[in-house]
Amino acid sequence: KKFFLLFFFWGKKKKYAAFFFYFPPFFSKFFFFFFQKPPPPPPFFFPPPPPPLFFGPAMSEGRRSRSSSSGGSRRRRRSPTRSRSAPRSPSPRRSSPSQSPERAERPRKYSVERVQLNDADAAFILGKGGRTKEKIARVSGAALDLTGLNLEIRGPKEARERAKKYVKCVMSQRVGPVFIDESGDDDDLLVVHVPQDCVGFVTGSNGSFLRAVEEEFGTIMFFAEFAGRDRRKQVKGEFEKLAIFGPLRGRKGAEMKVMAAVESKTPGHFTKNETDHISDGEEFGIDRVKLRNEEMSWALGKKGSTKRKVARSSGAFVEYVGNFAFIAGTRAERKRGREYLDWIMQQLKGPIIVPTKGREDVTVMEIPHDCVGYVTGQRRATLVQIEDEWGVFMMFLDRKEDFKPEGSLAKLAIFGLPRARRGAELKVMSAVEGKSPGFYTKGLHTEVTKDEWGTDTYKFREDELSYALGKEGATRRKLARASGCIIEYVGDFAFFSGTRKDRMRGRHYLDWLLRQRFGTVSVEDLPMKDHKEDVQMMEIPGDAARFIMGSKGAGLRSVEQETGTFLFMARESGGREKLLICSASRTGIATVTTAGHSAAAAMAA
Repeated sequence: KKFFLLFFFWGKKKKYAAFFFYFPPFFSKFFFFFFQKPPPPPPFFFPPPPPPLFFGPAMSEGRRSRSSSSGGSRRRRRSPTRSRSAPRSPSPRRSSPSQSPERAERPRKYSVERVQLNDADAAFILGKGGRTKEKIARVSGAALDLTGLNLEIRGPKEARERAKKYVKCVMSQRVGPVFIDESGDDDDLLVVHVPQDCVGFVTGSNGSFLRAVEEEFGTIMFFAEFAGRDRRKQVKGEFEKLAIFGPLRGRKGAEMKVMAAVESKTPGHFTKNETDHISDGEEFGIDRVKLRNEEMSWALGKKGSTKRKVARSSGAFVEYVGNFAFIAGTRAERKRGREYLDWIMQQLKGPIIVPTKGREDVTVMEIPHDCVGYVTGQRRATLVQIEDEWGVFMMFLDRKEDFKPEGSLAKLAIFGLPRARRGAELKVMSAVEGKSPGFYTKGLHTEVTKDEWGTDTYKFREDELSYALGKEGATRRKLARASGCIIEYVGDFAFFSGTRKDRMRGRHYLDWLLRQRFGTVSVEDLPMKDHKEDVQMMEIPGDAARFIMGSKGAGLRSVEQETGTFLFMARESGGREKLLICSASRTGIATVTTAGHSAAAAMAA
């Protein structure tokens, strides 16, 4: 037998040399034939990997030590665009000695993880209108971005781990029951035992009740099977386990909401052996106050208005489970909740006297006696409206027999959190000023305070008030919502209350609004250096601008109402029109920017 082996080698000029090996049966010899002797092949060179596109986990010590040891002998190439004397930029992988510890540690704490999904899981994770993805992000504290079938999870390690756990649980719901290891060390899990005959009632139609509770308290809730549980016992047992994931306050609030629903369906399930209880916990606890049957409707109020009023003004979670009022929160919040509820119960017997001296949760204001009925409204309708708007608890401290017809002043107490109390106080001042002009504004003038928390005033000129108020106060509410400042008009004055930044945004937004009365606003006339975080300029083509503006600005007004922003067109020195998006919330700015780009693309198409 004869064997031929053929080898090819090539060099830089792509010319070939052939090696023929001939092996006869009994002897061997070879012939060497070549066209041109090839040069020796160049040594292999592996270029360094490109820098990462995101902050990932830090490199291991071994890899870092190898790169530093070989860096001295490796020959570096100088960029042709950089001169020999140009300064070198610091390496992104090394931190300078002057770098802050927080910045140096950020790559270790903040990173990105990716989860590959299939079509069904991606649609399930996104949810209707992206609500499921937003819910997971809100509860976990991580940022989620779903691009195609790739889910990116950004944030600290703890937030990413929670987000991955929630994503796994949500995907498990699509194909069957969710299994959870109850013996794990999850500090974000709370389990509620729900009777089997109440499962459908707690779930609601298509899960509507659970979704509403999740939205209210910022939690993730679903019925689950737990490891180690007998399957037959689960089917024939007396209860199902409802898993509640989220922060402590949200979990406790959702738990009390579920308990109230179960108690209305199965009386006595949670309160059969309960008594009054005051928790000793300083951080977070639950107090129980038993109410009589005749007190329940009074404590609840019309459509739950009294219960919501006590909860919002005290800062605690308040829920009625059977004949018990469950009050959850810190010690100060629970104390306020119990006191406010007790005062409401005492009003069943008649007028009460509430001591306000030395309290930090009350604002006492004086109003003329002839304005009491105007401020109260028919059957207390006006006060209830102010309480619902600002989340406060309001009551007059004087008895009717103490009032005098001429020149007397009534004392109105406003209980609640500081910002809410100030908003309600300005609302009452506006009502009184409309009835008795000059009562609060006599001697006032335009003033800007330097306090971190305070109130600024601006006196309107000529017809500015009606323009700044808008139809039924819509313009004033728009400016207040966009700036994050409490804005109220008292007589001929505009009151701005809040932090220093809030007040500055409120004053400037009002000034920009009033400038529009005389024509197009110039960008150069606006103090944009003070609004780098809350104002964004967007260039929109002329056709798209008219499309967004709509008839008489109706398009912009609808976008403002939907996104909570303040929008107006301004002109640069070159004559180009810019849309200014003003909002203390970056979410509102991003929403309007996306809508503007979409409108511009639609007009271009």
